[in-house]
Amino acid sequence: MVIKAGAVIASIGTIFLVIFATVLLVFPITKLCDNGPKCIYISNAPYPLNLLIAPIVLVIILVVIAGGIAIIRLGKWFFSKKKLYDKQ
Repeated sequence: MVIKAGAVIASIGTIFLVIFATVLLVFPITKLCDNGPKCIYISNAPYPLNLLIAPIVLVIILVVIAGGIAIIRLGKWFFSKKKLYDKQ
């Protein structure tokens, strides 16, 4: 059951990563510079999708994927240890 939960979590993270990449490819990023060293990057995506284009969103997505994979690996490790102790 734990392994299935990890797989679901990793799959949800992967789906969000695909959505993030699709929004980046479909709606370009515009660079605005006012003759200075600082520039502003703005997405041309409509309002609800515009909120997805931020570095923190990408970090959260990658952490969700890594957490799901960690749950899968820990679940497999735990069940292999449990089988080993059950044999003895």
